Amino acid sequence: MPQSVQLLMRTASLLFLGMTLAVSIFAQRPTAPLDEWKALDISLSQKSMKSVHPQNGFVPDEATAVKVAVAIAVAQWGEKVIAEELPFKGRLRGDVWTVKGTLHPQGALGGTAVIQVSKSTGAILFAVHQY
Repeated sequence: MPQSVQLLMRTASLLFLGMTLAVSIFAQRPTAPLDEWKALDISLSQKSMKSVHPQNGFVPDEATAVKVAVAIAVAQWGEKVIAEELPFKGRLRGDVWTVKGTLHPQGALGGTAVIQVSKSTGAILFAVHQY
């Protein structure tokens, strides 16, 4: 085969290879990043993922119960109303924390927020504002 034909075939082969490479590079579009919430859902769905179960429950003491209850009360009745009922106190009976605000002045007519929270799970069991 003449040298000029070999050179032409080599050039054509290189050109074809270059075009193929260029097309494959441009054909690959970058994938969108995985949404962080979708990634979290995937992670949490793994069988090896286990939740913590605190020995003393998610709400182990009065201070924690009060924080949880006040957060719920503010979300329901507003910061202004709940600020007037501070301080909040809690009492544990069995697995249920009952948390209530303080009526000002003492003995006045009216009521306060009352929230019940599960010691073991942290679930809100009951919420009312007594008037």
